[in-house]
Amino acid sequence: MKQQLLDQTGGRRVKVAWNQGAENKKSLQFYDTKDGVVRELPFFGSAPLLTQDGRRVLASTEKTGADRAVMMYDTESKQVTKLATGPSNSLMAVWQDPKTKRDWVYVNNCGDNNESWDQPSGKIYRFPIDKPEAREMFWDRTSSHIFLMFSADGTRACFEPSWGNIGQLKLAFDARGKVDQDKSTYRQVVGGCFPSMAPDNSYRLFSLEGDHHAITLCDADGANSRQIKVSEMPGVREKGHNVWITRWSTHPRYLTLIAPAGNDAAIWLGRFDEKCTKVEAWVRVTAPGPQCWQSQAWIEPEQK
Repeated sequence: MKQQLLDQTGGRRVKVAWNQGAENKKSLQFYDTKDGVVRELPFFGSAPLLTQDGRRVLASTEKTGADRAVMMYDTESKQVTKLATGPSNSLMAVWQDPKTKRDWVYVNNCGDNNESWDQPSGKIYRFPIDKPEAREMFWDRTSSHIFLMFSADGTRACFEPSWGNIGQLKLAFDARGKVDQDKSTYRQVVGGCFPSMAPDNSYRLFSLEGDHHAITLCDADGANSRQIKVSEMPGVREKGHNVWITRWSTHPRYLTLIAPAGNDAAIWLGRFDEKCTKVEAWVRVTAPGPQCWQSQAWIEPEQK
């Protein structure tokens, strides 16, 4: 697997984080091509995300209300840090400000009242990863859900205010660098589920189609919408199985997903062609089964 992943990325280092196991007891798994070993992180959680430098993995604990927490694991030092505790700490996104190089963490209250996962949630907050006490309001003009992902410059975000309502936040900022909600807008672009935004400044976004065999991918502002097959990997295509939980990686050419959907699931890394018109290659990251859940990959940036 290690060599296949390196071949897929032209020799660049790859890190992947994901959930695995029973839904009510999700272990966090981590793989790094540097040593080629799958490791279990020292706490349970959900929806793991990698920082832009690939060094840290963040996740929400499974508990709700006062016991909810955002945890962070440093993959180099092995240090575990509890960033935030209490209600409204369901992890949504991590974004690095290109001007300050500061990482920001975005959270909402998804699941705090034991409601179904597909119900809309409330306000979104954010805080600096190095100063969680400096928490501030980010967005409260619509409901929110569990998916949020930013363009590199932070002026666009793929957003899902409620289940199946997927579109683009176009963000404006005040002189302090805080989002000006009066000048920011949301517009629905597509339906489907499991949306993602390209981590560059192309402002592309995609969502998984209802049949879970293709994604709908749009260019900036919803232009040039096209369907791209994502169930064409070996062993899945032949059996007609579908996929789920798609997510763009930290590199615009790569995405991860789970295929097939079910107990024999595995994490896959796919590579888009240069114009994002198809997925031209797949590599399986994990062995099949047990059930896998949300994943994200970090790809070492090209040297400039």
